[in-house]
Amino acid sequence: ASAVLTLRRARDELMQTNRDLEVINALTLSLQSASTVEEVQANVLEAITGALAFPRAVVGLADAEGRVLGNWLGRSGNGRFLPNLPLDDVGHVPLTPDGGLVVQAIQERRTLVAEGVACTTNTAVNEYVSINHCHIIPMQLREHTIGILLVETTDSSDQLHRLASLEAIASQAAVAIGTTILCIDRARKLAVQEERIRIAQDIHDTVSQSLFGIVFTLDGCLKLLPEHVEQVVPELERTLQAADAVRQEIRHSILDLWPTQLTAERFAADLQTYAQETCQRSDTAFIFDIRGDFAALSPGARRGLYRIAQEALANIAHHAQAQEARVCVDVEGGRAKLVVRDDGRGFETAVVLARAYGREHFGLRGMQERAKTLGGDCQIFSKPGAGASIVVDIPI
Repeated sequence: ASAVLTLRRARDELMQTNRDLEVINALTLSLQSASTVEEVQANVLEAITGALAFPRAVVGLADAEGRVLGNWLGRSGNGRFLPNLPLDDVGHVPLTPDGGLVVQAIQERRTLVAEGVACTTNTAVNEYVSINHCHIIPMQLREHTIGILLVETTDSSDQLHRLASLEAIASQAAVAIGTTILCIDRARKLAVQEERIRIAQDIHDTVSQSLFGIVFTLDGCLKLLPEHVEQVVPELERTLQAADAVRQEIRHSILDLWPTQLTAERFAADLQTYAQETCQRSDTAFIFDIRGDFAALSPGARRGLYRIAQEALANIAHHAQAQEARVCVDVEGGRAKLVVRDDGRGFETAVVLARAYGREHFGLRGMQERAKTLGGDCQIFSKPGAGASIVVDIPI
């Protein structure tokens, strides 16, 4: 009879272990698709209190510096998540030797059991956890502390063989949370980098061009003074307006302000205004032609094409000595094409692009980079004496 009972107990434990492994496998798959740390926490707690049927579980996370535990999230066996603790010091447990059993478990890198004693030295956290018999399982990824997993067990002898399952879940959670935090951090850094590039491009495409015109005008005014004051005054008035426009452009670049409805008509009209202001010292004639379903372009695509056209027009104003320039946007067949052509003096494309520095080099490279970020490409065709063509092709 004793042997039969032993075999039955072993069978039951094996069946339970198999069920636990199935839960862990399902949890691992769900964690792979989690996009936030909170989603990882919720999935872990649902697996422990739902599929594994433990009465209560709580997850606390370490901060980026590994100084305190916080961001507590708990769930009971009835499927309800516990109310969130405040994110301030009320819910913090310092990761110092006097932090209680949770800190001891983290420092010793092993699971501890708290029976009838508090898990931490923070009263608010202890009331939130509210577990009498608690397995305290550290969540660590290599040498980094990710957090702590607290699980309530009903019968220590019956649950002891399931400790390996809980530790496996804690390990999976640590990997998932650590990976998610890393991805978020990388995405944040990439966003900062992209924002810096955007501001730099905007300043180059707009502000630097306007400042060039202001400096050019002021230089001319100095040459007219003091003999021709009557000619200087209107020029200074126009320069003041241009300076105010520069101020607005800087504000737009920093705050990323952009017209919500950049229609085909406004696209062409704004470029026409920009071309006239940039080329006020030349006799270049500008022709604009917008064809196809311009409304099919996303706001980002419209902005990108506008900036590329702006840079191309600035190059024409400063270098081409052209009689005529044409800007054409054609949207059809799931693609958009921007073509900017001039009949100016042209240049050797390879020579200009090979330069390490220079306004022309930066502008051409900037156009190519913008087209690339839009998923397309920018081709530059030119020969000395034969004008130049900028051809941008992007998907919509």
